[in-house]
Amino acid sequence: MCLVMGKGRVKAVEKRVLDQKLRGSINVPLGPVYHPTEDEFKDPLEYIYKIKPEAEVFGICKIVPPSSWKPPFGLDLESVKFPTKTQEIHRLQFRPASCNSKTFQLEYNSFLEEHLGKKLKKRVVFEGEELDLCKLFNAVKRFGGYGKVVKGKKWGEVYQFMKSGEKISKCAKHVLCQLYKEHLHDFENYHSRMNSDASKSCKRKTNERSRRCSESRSSKRRKRSGDEKNPKVEHEEVVDQSCEQCKSGKHGEVMLLCDSCNKGWHIYCLSPPLKHIPLGNWYCLECLNTDEETFGFVPGKCLPLEDFKRVADRAKRKWFGSGSVSRTQIEKKFWEIVEGSGGEVEVMYGNDLDTSVYGSGFPRIGDQRPESVEANVWDEYCSSPWNLNNMPKLKGSMLQAIRHNINGVTVPWLYLGMLFSSFCWHFEDHCFYSVNYLHWGEAKCWYGVPGSAASAFEKVMRKTLPDLFDAQPDLLFQLVTMLSPTVLQENKVPVYTVLQEPGNFVITFPKSFHAGFNFGLNCAEAVNFATADWLPHGGSGAELYRLYRKPSVISHEELLCVVAKENCCNNEGSIHLKKELLRIYSKEKNWREQLWKSGILRSSPMFVPECPDSVGIEEDPTCIICQQFLHLSAIVCNCRPSVFACLEHWKHLCECEPTKLRLVYRYTLAELDRMVQEVEKFGGCKTLETKNSQRPSSGTKGSSALNKKQEGMQVSQARPADKWLLRASKVLDHAFSSVEYATLLKEAEQFLWAGSEMDRVRDVTKSLIKAKIWAEAVSDCFGKVEGEANNDSMKVHLEFIDELVRVNPVPCFHSGYLKLKDYAEEATKLSEKIDSALLSSPTITQLELLHSEVSSSPISFTKHEILSKKISSAKMLAERGRLCLEDTKPPGIEMDALFKLKSEMLELQVQLPETEGILDLVKKSELARDKCNKVLSGSLFLKDVEEVLHEFDSFSVNIPELNILRQCRVDTLSWISRYNDVMADVREGKDQRELIRDLSSLLKDGSSLGVQVSEIVEGLPLVEVELKKASCRDKARTVYTARRSLKFIEQLLAEAVVLHIDEEKLFIEISGILSRARCWEERASSILASETQMYDLKDLVRMSVNIDAVLPSLKGIEKTISSTETWLQKSEPFLSATSSVASSPCSVLELPVLKDLVSQSKSLSVQLQEPRVLETLLLNCERWQCDNHQLLQETKDLLDTAKIDDGMHSNILPKIMDLITRVDSARESGLALGLNFDELPKLRAASLKLGWCSKTITLTSSLPSSELLKDVGKPSLQHIQQHLEEGLTLDILPEEYYLGKRLMELKDTGLEWAKRARKVVTDSGALALEDVFELISEGENLPVHPEQELQALRARSMLHCICLKPYNSRSMVSCNQCGEWYHTYCLKLHWRPEAFVCSACCPVAESSPQIDPARSMEPETQSRNQRQTRKVATGAVVDDLRWKTRKRIKRTAKGSPQVHILPWFFT
Repeated sequence: MCLVMGKGRVKAVEKRVLDQKLRGSINVPLGPVYHPTEDEFKDPLEYIYKIKPEAEVFGICKIVPPSSWKPPFGLDLESVKFPTKTQEIHRLQFRPASCNSKTFQLEYNSFLEEHLGKKLKKRVVFEGEELDLCKLFNAVKRFGGYGKVVKGKKWGEVYQFMKSGEKISKCAKHVLCQLYKEHLHDFENYHSRMNSDASKSCKRKTNERSRRCSESRSSKRRKRSGDEKNPKVEHEEVVDQSCEQCKSGKHGEVMLLCDSCNKGWHIYCLSPPLKHIPLGNWYCLECLNTDEETFGFVPGKCLPLEDFKRVADRAKRKWFGSGSVSRTQIEKKFWEIVEGSGGEVEVMYGNDLDTSVYGSGFPRIGDQRPESVEANVWDEYCSSPWNLNNMPKLKGSMLQAIRHNINGVTVPWLYLGMLFSSFCWHFEDHCFYSVNYLHWGEAKCWYGVPGSAASAFEKVMRKTLPDLFDAQPDLLFQLVTMLSPTVLQENKVPVYTVLQEPGNFVITFPKSFHAGFNFGLNCAEAVNFATADWLPHGGSGAELYRLYRKPSVISHEELLCVVAKENCCNNEGSIHLKKELLRIYSKEKNWREQLWKSGILRSSPMFVPECPDSVGIEEDPTCIICQQFLHLSAIVCNCRPSVFACLEHWKHLCECEPTKLRLVYRYTLAELDRMVQEVEKFGGCKTLETKNSQRPSSGTKGSSALNKKQEGMQVSQARPADKWLLRASKVLDHAFSSVEYATLLKEAEQFLWAGSEMDRVRDVTKSLIKAKIWAEAVSDCFGKVEGEANNDSMKVHLEFIDELVRVNPVPCFHSGYLKLKDYAEEATKLSEKIDSALLSSPTITQLELLHSEVSSSPISFTKHEILSKKISSAKMLAERGRLCLEDTKPPGIEMDALFKLKSEMLELQVQLPETEGILDLVKKSELARDKCNKVLSGSLFLKDVEEVLHEFDSFSVNIPELNILRQCRVDTLSWISRYNDVMADVREGKDQRELIRDLSSLLKDGSSLGVQVSEIVEGLPLVEVELKKASCRDKARTVYTARRSLKFIEQLLAEAVVLHIDEEKLFIEISGILSRARCWEERASSILASETQMYDLKDLVRMSVNIDAVLPSLKGIEKTISSTETWLQKSEPFLSATSSVASSPCSVLELPVLKDLVSQSKSLSVQLQEPRVLETLLLNCERWQCDNHQLLQETKDLLDTAKIDDGMHSNILPKIMDLITRVDSARESGLALGLNFDELPKLRAASLKLGWCSKTITLTSSLPSSELLKDVGKPSLQHIQQHLEEGLTLDILPEEYYLGKRLMELKDTGLEWAKRARKVVTDSGALALEDVFELISEGENLPVHPEQELQALRARSMLHCICLKPYNSRSMVSCNQCGEWYHTYCLKLHWRPEAFVCSACCPVAESSPQIDPARSMEPETQSRNQRQTRKVATGAVVDDLRWKTRKRIKRTAKGSPQVHILPWFFT
């Protein structure tokens, strides 16, 4: 979605839009700019508080940080990819309101029928199309109504507004005016009257009210359309109409039904709410607007930054080119587009990007640090207070009390903009401060209106854009509308501007409307903050949310309470906090008292939030009407227990009686009052203003009335409170009665929310609640004990009974208290008996008897469960011990399990019969383990191992050490058996590789055995020797499978000698291979010592094939052969060139390659003839280069001489001709060498340049003296032009040569004359004949020969016909006798005859021309071919007319001249 101008074209739109003319420049006063020092810049909130008195009157200001503050950019530009939104800049202001044509038609038809008594019979047509009356009505409304449009003659602007810039004629404007007057003027007056009546009256007409309200509450409904013609009324089932906002069907008398969709809304649920039911028809916003025409920023593509940058740069170049552009130009163009005169423009804007998702431009702890940024710099800016990630939670900011992260408020938003991308008029959520930092890129232009002028700003917006606000009353909440600062200034609204550049901060103050746009590609970041002075503005922002039924971001009341409890304000901040707390305290107090008077007596505290010391965003309920958080209090009813209403809208919750409603509150008025006092205490001292606001003076009328009202309320509450206290004291003195207590507590709810005057009631209520809880617990326990419940879950715990009976003094009198105390004493004795039994070592039988006694008790004991577990454990251990003693087969029980069983039996402290057997078994196991460890600790002999194993062969306990001895014995016997088998294989000569594997395994296993036995001690050395022999034989066999080095073979034979196996056949054959290899090496060394022939080297290579060994010298010989063959291959082209004559240079035969080959030939160690051939060729080439270098220098000198030579008095021409011959000869000799020399192109260029110089001298010589020039005449103009063009192709500038300049002068002179001649040729005889002759004479005397022009002029000088005019393009006919040409129109011939004789040749018939009798009649219609032939004949002209036939009077007879087509200069 790149920048688009009219989808490919810019529409021409008149510049008068909304009766506003664009100025030459946007003349807006500048806002303040501040440059803090290093010390001032340390604390952002302190510095902003310091400049606030001066800057707040502007609403906006710019802060330029000190030069030392340069934060690194923390975002990876290459990897970032972000979503964009498409902005239609031309529609930010100049757009019609979104309207639903069907809804408008419904309302308009209703008006015609009810007020004019007619119907719209046919559609209204304008300019050949159906006229949209809805758009026309809204457009006229935008321009102030019919009267102002007529007076200002704005019908053209009205139509442009409807049709996006299209123009109409003056007549069409008049027609449009008449159509509006005929169809919509009465409708406009009707709407004006309805609006004025609605503002004066608060009641609706009786018939309108009865029609709407009866439809929402009755069982009959009238159809809205189609049935009015039919007098019958259809009956439908009863359907209760519910409000679309609060989902309630109550309060039908104030519910509006949309006349289009029939949906309902309470008038108090609308945004903003209505005070009364409006007159006439009413339509909801959904029916007034359509989705197709609703304006907004459409989500676009998700782009990487590189693609976004490409689009932004292209858009900037398209509008302003690649040069510099001023702020005035950009600003003026932007507002032209916004106001509708700049065409259709769409841009992309990456706005409102969550930095927690897409990353922040500021450094953050936990983010990846770029390698180019030092760690200490990164850490410094991570914690900087000016880092926007830190600013909302700085000390002194009210937002530090918020627990959750809120995007755009406490978490910064990132903005990636391009040219004209905009942020429209708005102020911040909750009227917060905002701070915006521009990281990089083009500037950002800001406009600001101070908060003191916010009301005036809204009035101007509503006045200027009435149709938009009628369609969308909450337009300013949507951030999609712009208005020119010029309009605001014209309406006396102060507006200021600042230009934010990279590295600048922009601060907007509370309730300050601001807007702006970008000058190009840039990246900015913004966040909110709130100091204590913001609190009053936050309160007004919360009221605005309440008015427009918009959900707030945070609970303002909760924020005040949390800040007050945390005491996080200084003395100055406490003043603002006190004022705001007193405001909400007074408001809360008044509403609670009104509810009490209205009959809402029931109340209860709210739930306690999870984190009461911080502000949450989803904990508190919200009002079903105004959508605001209910932190301090709310109203709820049992008919809708999940729905809440604020105190202001309690009447709209339901239709139940007030006595059924309940007030839920988080703080009593006394707690709120103490909160205010704590703030006053923390602030230091009370201000006079605070004292006056808290305790109104009795000296004024208003304050005395307020005091009387408060005193009256306190008196009215005090009387029933005193009665209640008296009753409560009596109830506390008598025996407990659950009914009386519940009644008193229910009656106390009407006093508990009140102020400190009800502290006594709250204290007594707490005593009642405490007594009630205690008494009910005593009754419950006594009832369960008396009932002797057998179910353990129903029994009462002894600890709970002890807690009840230990209460002293008792809260109230209860008859069962003393009996319950006796039960507790008996249960305590039984508990002590259980403790003594658990401390001794009883038997299982004793424990079971005690458990039976506890189970029969009506009271539950904590140690009852312990006793049960001990009995269960004792039985389980007894069973395990029995099984262990009965299991006598190995491997039996594990030793660890046996020890664990022993320890569990001893720890249980219960007498078990199996304990003694287990202890004896443990003793035997320890004895066996000790003996095994003794054998394993010393030298291990097989005899000792077998003795121990024989002793404990049938032991039932699985001892690990005993298992080790068993395994040692098995391994030893197994090794001896394997040793005997392997030695037998050695004697039989088994395969060596298998022997190596078996011997290696046997050697490894025998070394790891720790048992001392004779077979192992004597057999290991023999195994080792046999392993070495087998390995040696195996390596010897590899000599035949793969060639080995001579060193390897020598070492192998030496090893065989040591092992006494060198006489074996295998090793004898290997010795022979070694001998042959040594002989080959000796011969190779002698050949390589001196230069040799190629065939000797190749013979050695053939001999090496039959030797099964790696020969050291073989690689060197092969390398020598390869290098020699490679050199010969590279030299082949040059050797071929020397044997034949090359006619043209070969592109592959380069001189550097030849030099390299000659250099390489010197390192060859083989005797060859080819190097000497190449050396000779190289010598010839170098000699040729030396000779031609001198020739080229001579050519350069001669060309330099030719530049200043005039060619008249010197013999330079022969020198040039001689040098051309020498140069061409040298070039041919170079080509004959067959190499590609750099000098060959230079020689060819030199030859061509010399030839050009010689031709120049030839063309410029007017008096030729040389033999070469004796037959040369004047050069033609075409030859001179062609020659100059050839010089340009040779990079020759003619102006550098003297003769070249002269040649250009000749060309210019000739062209000038030729231009004049062409003009005369085509003038149809306008120039006199004498002047033509003079021009021909001038052309003949020129130093150049313009042949074609002279020929044309001579033809022009010939006069023809009786009119004595030269030949022209008109039809002419030739006399068959004299050949003279005549115009057919001069002879009054209507067609051109095939045969014609003029009057001079036939004097008999002078009066009329002689025509062939056969052609005397009018010819028939000619065929197409005849007509084409005639056209060709008409265009013919005489070619070879003699100069002497110029006579004017008497003509001599001439033959028919030859005819040809007109030349190019004639046409």
